[in-house]
Amino acid sequence: QAFASSGRGLGTPAIDGAMEPAAAFEAFAGGKEYLDLDDLSCAVIAVFGAKFKKRDLRGLLAQYAPAGAPGVAPEAFRLLVADRRRLLGERDRAFRLFTALDVEGNGYLDLRGFQDALAIACKPAARRACEIFRDMDGSGAGVVTVADFEAYLAGCVGADGGH
Repeated sequence: QAFASSGRGLGTPAIDGAMEPAAAFEAFAGGKEYLDLDDLSCAVIAVFGAKFKKRDLRGLLAQYAPAGAPGVAPEAFRLLVADRRRLLGERDRAFRLFTALDVEGNGYLDLRGFQDALAIACKPAARRACEIFRDMDGSGAGVVTVADFEAYLAGCVGADGGH
């Protein structure tokens, strides 16, 4: 429902900065004093426009919620967002590349969308789309997240001497 209030349907993620942390917290906490795992998942999509993997969200809960707490409090969520924005700023180039390939705006890449994007943007790579996608999708889940994409790019840079 919070997506509708930002003028977007559930199928269309928000653009980074479309929802401020305090508004996202309020929209997804459901009146609670914290964001649990599911609430946090929705809130980060609203703030960043990209879906985080559940294991990444669990790691964020462990890092930003006090031991034994049921979730992340408002101030901790604000800090989490600030830290993630700083990290994304440092990785802006990879994030922009990922966003360009995510033509459907899902917050993740699937094989069909990846093939379509490469067919338009990079015909030589399009011939190897399945192979490249398999390499990026280390978990075999059929989707590539920003973190998967960054890990793939980091491996490519190391493998070819920095290019």
